Amino acid sequence: MLTATPLRRLTPAGRSLGGRAEPIDVCGQRYGYAPWRFRYRGDLYRVYRVESVRDEGGLLPRRYFMVRCADGTGRTLFQDLRAGTWHLER
Repeated sequence: MLTATPLRRLTPAGRSLGGRAEPIDVCGQRYGYAPWRFRYRGDLYRVYRVESVRDEGGLLPRRYFMVRCADGTGRTLFQDLRAGTWHLER
């Protein structure tokens, strides 16, 4: 008998994002690590200010950036430090 397996979004390394994050393309970085511009769902956003940075270790090491975009919106971005991929947390 066949059983259905729920679909999950996976990072290139095969880890689940948990459905709360979407992949983004970081188009520019400041100081070699802080996001400066990113593309999300086809729109380009410019980071006006990085408000905070925090690292989380463990099995899924990530670096979180709380940013203020040029349009005034606040966003939480994170980088999967093992895979090198970037995501927008919703």
